[in-house]
Amino acid sequence: MRQIINIILLVLLYFPANAQVEKNHYLAGLANLQRKEFKQAVAEFDKAIEAKTYEYYYYLKRGEAYFWLGEYLKAKADFNEASQLERYSGSMGLAMTYAKIGDIDLAFRHLEDHLRSTFRVSEKSIKLNKAFESIENSRKWVELWRKRWYNSFEILEQEIDYLSKTAHYPEALELIEVYFSKYPDNAGAYALKGRINFAQGNIREAEVNFTKAISLDSENPNFRKRRADVYVKSGNFPNAVKDISYALKSDPSMFNLYIKRAGLYHRMDAGEKALTDLTLYLDYFPADEEALHLFGKIYIDQGKYYSALKYFSINVENHSENPRSFIDRADAYVLSENYKYAIMDYGMALDLDPINPATWISRGKVYIKMGNNKQACYDLIRAVRLKSREGVKLYKEYCE
Repeated sequence: MRQIINIILLVLLYFPANAQVEKNHYLAGLANLQRKEFKQAVAEFDKAIEAKTYEYYYYLKRGEAYFWLGEYLKAKADFNEASQLERYSGSMGLAMTYAKIGDIDLAFRHLEDHLRSTFRVSEKSIKLNKAFESIENSRKWVELWRKRWYNSFEILEQEIDYLSKTAHYPEALELIEVYFSKYPDNAGAYALKGRINFAQGNIREAEVNFTKAISLDSENPNFRKRRADVYVKSGNFPNAVKDISYALKSDPSMFNLYIKRAGLYHRMDAGEKALTDLTLYLDYFPADEEALHLFGKIYIDQGKYYSALKYFSINVENHSENPRSFIDRADAYVLSENYKYAIMDYGMALDLDPINPATWISRGKVYIKMGNNKQACYDLIRAVRLKSREGVKLYKEYCE
């Protein structure tokens, strides 16, 4: 929502130069919240709060961490502090907390305050919020939703979200055009139209509409983020990187954009820039599977096989349920000529996913390198049975 973007811009875009440490603690706290490491999040927000800068948002996020820890009195104190510093900013948190502790009247009072405020979230997100399970069957709940809380654009946004998920794209576009007849210069509506265009595969139209949205509201990082997806789809990686970089400058808490930009840098043969992004991301999410996978792949491309093995091994340790973790490390072992270990890792991958012909072929090739054609042919016939053309070719070459 727009109000959340404004908060992020307020806290991050205009951060004082001498507040870098404070900013790092805040971002680390947000990352901990995403990882559901709530005690660590509290510790990071404690350090940010010590600086006394834009503190309402720090109290808001620390209150969220306390809420998920079940420390409702501390959560309530932080949400109250946030609302005192920025009116109604903590109302949603207070409504959730009071609902949890069974004070129904105060839960509804703060929920109404939230719905009257610029901080309001969508009706759907409130109705799906499990914190309100204890009150959602009450008469007050029914009465609450009889009132009109949302403006015309917010209603449009919710309708488009539903129509998009059900793939009713023509109906969605029709609604947007009706809205344009009343509000022809609404940036958000152009972005909604761009989303529909993108979902339909109309990449050029999507680019036009996101560009129009950005021309009307250049400070919204979500518009840039979505246009970057359009540029990626059309193969325009440099422009995608520019949009992602702009979005991250506006909102460094869009953590996943670091991985996305790293992947683009990798495809643009800018490996060192990709590694810089991945290093920053792994500071916040040290066990992230995709980041570790990409880190290893970049080192493979650079011929640094032992460095790649380091990152692939971390993935094996943390994501042993994913056959890709073992395949990545096995591939690195092959390149570093550690065939025995490659065989073991391909075997682990096949235990997890025995119907992947590529893995059977990869292990078969290693057996061929080791001079064990009998075992290689066993693997290759398994690939043949899984309808692999490469398996058929290799089987004819080495086994007939």
